[in-house]
Amino acid sequence: MADLPSDKVDEAKQVFEVFDKKYEGKVDSYYIGDMLRSLGLYPTQAECEKRGQTKKTGEKSIKVEEFLPIYSEFYKMPAKNFGTYEDFMEGLKLFDKESNGLMSLAELTQVLVAMAEKLDPRAVEEILRSTNTKDDAEGMFNYEVFVRALLQGPFPNEST
Repeated sequence: MADLPSDKVDEAKQVFEVFDKKYEGKVDSYYIGDMLRSLGLYPTQAECEKRGQTKKTGEKSIKVEEFLPIYSEFYKMPAKNFGTYEDFMEGLKLFDKESNGLMSLAELTQVLVAMAEKLDPRAVEEILRSTNTKDDAEGMFNYEVFVRALLQGPFPNEST
């Protein structure tokens, strides 16, 4: 692809090969967004579906030659601002009913799978696992620790 640096083409092909579970030179179109995210991009579900991602597995496959232009399009897009530490904290405070820095893990999970840019429950499980987020005996967790792990700093009032 002339419009992508050769190292990015190679990286995209490597990711494609990882998702090519049957080694047939094609990947289920359901995984377009996952492949793009594996390449460090952050497309929405709607953006991926507009470019051929299916809502269920087994509906359609894509070849690497079809994936590279999709990757190129997202690669050239300006980086998105997903919000700051303060934005996340302010949003999660709405769920902190006792103003003690804790919220229900079940409630967070429900919000992530049911509102706005709905996440697949498996994606939520992966986010919680990767941020080492676990609830206590009452089903609560410290959302500031979660946000810090999610964003991976730097944070206000923290020396570098």
